[in-house]
Amino acid sequence: MKKHLFILFIAWGCQSLAQTTFRTETGEIQFDASTPLEDIYAINSKVNFALTAEGEIAVLLLVKEFDFKRKLMQEHFNENYIESDKYPKAYLTGNLVAFDPEDISEEPRTYSLSGELTLHGVTRPIYTELTIDREGSFLVLQTEFAIKTEDHKIKVPRILFKKVAKEVRVRVLAQLMETKEAE
Repeated sequence: MKKHLFILFIAWGCQSLAQTTFRTETGEIQFDASTPLEDIYAINSKVNFALTAEGEIAVLLLVKEFDFKRKLMQEHFNENYIESDKYPKAYLTGNLVAFDPEDISEEPRTYSLSGELTLHGVTRPIYTELTIDREGSFLVLQTEFAIKTEDHKIKVPRILFKKVAKEVRVRVLAQLMETKEAE
């Protein structure tokens, strides 16, 4: 799967030589796996996003970049749950239905995203709605969705199953800069 995604990014890069793309390396993904017994929240502000004028989107993040308030929780997340040494990256690839960058204004516009999310070595389909609006020269992309830990084979020890949510809320925010690349 890693080779497939690498080839996808290379092919995408070659394809985008004559087109407009929108990119950032400082997108933000937050997740919340809190329960009434435990507050489990983390943020990663070093997420790579790319969006073509045709609506193809790719997101890449290093899972070790998630930052928790409590370092012990971060250590458990990386070693016991997400196994970041074994599965260091997460990917999202997909398409935005009826996306046209010329239609983006200061008023948020909603698009349907259809794609695949790879997390913890497991690739699953993802369908969600996201909004995009324009702030100056940036496109601002936002979405929220939920993922189930069991769908990505993330095992929660039986003793802790009441402390970690089975359904994790994910919030995404990115300011994408327009880039026009010459042939």
